[in-house]
Amino acid sequence: MTQRIHFVGVKGAGMSALAQITRRMAQAEVTGSDTEQIYFTDELLRRAGIEVLPFAAANVDQADIVVHSPAYGEEHPEIKRARSRGLPLYSYPEFLGRLMAKKRGICVAGTHGKTTTTAMIGKIMLDAGWDPSLLVGSEIPCLNGNSHVGDGDYFVIEACEYRRHFLNYAPLFLVITNIELDHPDYFHSLEDVTAAFAEFAAALPAAGGLIIWDGEPRRPAIRTQAPVVTFGFGADADVRAAAVEFGGGGSSFDLYAGKERLGRLHMAVSGRHNILNALAATALTIRLGIPAEKILPALTAFSGAKRRFETIGSRAGAPVIDDYAHHPTEIRATLSAARLSFPHRRIRAVFQPHTYSRTRRLLPDFAMSFADADEVVLADIFPSAREKKEPQTLTSGHLAELITNTGVKARYFPYLSEITTYLSQTLRSDDLVLTLGAGDVYRVGEDLLLEARVPAVNG
Repeated sequence: MTQRIHFVGVKGAGMSALAQITRRMAQAEVTGSDTEQIYFTDELLRRAGIEVLPFAAANVDQADIVVHSPAYGEEHPEIKRARSRGLPLYSYPEFLGRLMAKKRGICVAGTHGKTTTTAMIGKIMLDAGWDPSLLVGSEIPCLNGNSHVGDGDYFVIEACEYRRHFLNYAPLFLVITNIELDHPDYFHSLEDVTAAFAEFAAALPAAGGLIIWDGEPRRPAIRTQAPVVTFGFGADADVRAAAVEFGGGGSSFDLYAGKERLGRLHMAVSGRHNILNALAATALTIRLGIPAEKILPALTAFSGAKRRFETIGSRAGAPVIDDYAHHPTEIRATLSAARLSFPHRRIRAVFQPHTYSRTRRLLPDFAMSFADADEVVLADIFPSAREKKEPQTLTSGHLAELITNTGVKARYFPYLSEITTYLSQTLRSDDLVLTLGAGDVYRVGEDLLLEARVPAVNG
């Protein structure tokens, strides 16, 4: 008998991918519910044939299993109804862990770079004919979505450290891109974050493997019985890049595994951070046994991920690029990539801080992260669901003052529409507009381009 599985909060990037994978891997009848707000996942769910209902307690009445986003707690009407009916109830990471256990698991963890590294691994394995199952935290053009169910032995997922969710997974291989404090509403210190990663790595089996950045300052705290492979720019890294060059919106470098030069890799994505992502993907896939002659062409053809330095168009000769960067380290990396790719343009960074807790905790770091921008335009802080119910005194105006004190021009507008108007009135052909943030700041770029396409009305 076909199981009926209902997903509460199905439009989230991870939840939508999990729903699609469940439908095929478990051969289940899948439904979902969420708010009426439009997300990029709406189209992915529609194509997968997954109906999305408005939230209502009755949605779970015909379900055999209920899976819910961690964003929703016990007071959600559908979760309460599932509890009252005695239905099996799983959070997203709990249910994903159960599915992943059916295959040989590969987790990509880290504060930054998870999505792109996971997508690169998926691209390499697919092109090599390994046909893995994949779950990625964004839409990937080469996947035509954010998930894939394959007939191969491996299941590759993006594993988030928030609330120690990744401890629900028992992978054979683990990639750690980096370790920083990014969720101060849960982790009380960097040491707390490091302890979570250490616990995750310690559970790896001896037959598996750990792939970790050689430049990670907290690497000595990550111990495991599994073999360790390092990647990076250092001469001692097991997989490394040398003779790096940037240009044409991308990068090229010599790729080494040990002392062996595997070839020169040309990538369409720019920035040192994306080279590290590619090195991590290479280190893992070499460890799995995929030959270099399969890895290099796959990475050369990799075109990036949605909202990761994604060019969405241009207006009056000025490129408009969108990026998910919402942590100081990510902002610095993205702006560095922009400066390397477009050295002669005026970089106008439009940043929307994401959550009051992160902004407050990392405020000085945020202020110092815009050195490669010529101008910073700040939207107001995008709050978490919990923060929307609480009074707040911090605004992006405080951050604008701190950025100005570093010598970078900064402006603050409370509403996204005001930012679009300001950019429209001041745009030059030598500009680069770069929207940054994990909220809805991407709408500024979309509206800027839409406004340019709307014909003038003669009065």
